[in-house]
Amino acid sequence: MEALPKGAISEIFGCVSSGKTLVLQELLVSASAQGEFCAVVDSRGAFDPLSASRAGMDLRRLLWVRAEHRIDRAFKAADLILHAGGFGVVVLDLCDVPVRDLNSIPLSYWYRFRLAVENTPTSLIVTGDQPLVKSCARVQLEVKRERLLWRGPVFEGIDFELLPRKTRIAMAIAG
Repeated sequence: MEALPKGAISEIFGCVSSGKTLVLQELLVSASAQGEFCAVVDSRGAFDPLSASRAGMDLRRLLWVRAEHRIDRAFKAADLILHAGGFGVVVLDLCDVPVRDLNSIPLSYWYRFRLAVENTPTSLIVTGDQPLVKSCARVQLEVKRERLLWRGPVFEGIDFELLPRKTRIAMAIAG
């Protein structure tokens, strides 16, 4: 999987058990292997550092913020991290957040985050069950589960497909 663009917001979304966590782990493993520091703002307490470590994530290069089911804390933490700088990848995990909470997110947050990452070496990745970032996302990827992989009674993984839903690339116009 190619890295997501730097200096931009990318969004990864899909239904429960679609493979979003696998995609996210691959991105974090790749970034830490390249010496980048990563941050995960975990709104619902779902991030599993043991699984990330087993996948190859260097946990010494990870800041893990648990927002304890408080979306306001998650957004404040993400804002502080983005403005502090020094991170190659910042993840704002909004999976499993109730719809009423998601609907309370002001559009101005996404513009603030977009401005905070523009012209920086940081990729902000927002994960969720549905697209949320709207026009502020440069890339939107939908993760669709193809099938669950079993070997007898043992679960071995998920086959999934990444579907680009939006790709906005800045183009220079020669004049």
